[in-house]
Amino acid sequence: MMAGGTSVTILRDIQTLFDTGTAVGLSDRQLLERFAAGRDASSDAAFEVLVLRHGPMVLRVCRNVLGDRADAEDAFQATFLVLVRRRDSIRRLESVGGWLYGVACRVAARARVEAALEPPKYQPRESGGPRAGGSGAAEGG
Repeated sequence: MMAGGTSVTILRDIQTLFDTGTAVGLSDRQLLERFAAGRDASSDAAFEVLVLRHGPMVLRVCRNVLGDRADAEDAFQATFLVLVRRRDSIRRLESVGGWLYGVACRVAARARVEAALEPPKYQPRESGGPRAGGSGAAEGG
């Protein structure tokens, strides 16, 4: 026999699977509306479908702008954080892809500028260090 808590967990998991399955067929507008409606399994499923639907494009944009894989993944995450924070400011709900494309371009471009302004992580010593090509020890002769 199952414990009461386990039954509730299983029912919640089944509901989440159902919500996710039905969310896949929704339009971007419907997904955004469901996502904006609340913080439950249904809204989480809607956000997940948006990421699955538009994530490959967002990551491609970030990689094209930044080149570095880790930087591109950071920009990818930042792009979807902007979606979470600014979902109510999207005017054309049918074109979330276009909105995310623009956000990804801006986020990645800003990251590229910030990286260019940072001092290099490695700066060779000007004096007192080992000579190029040598170990720094006196070479025998």
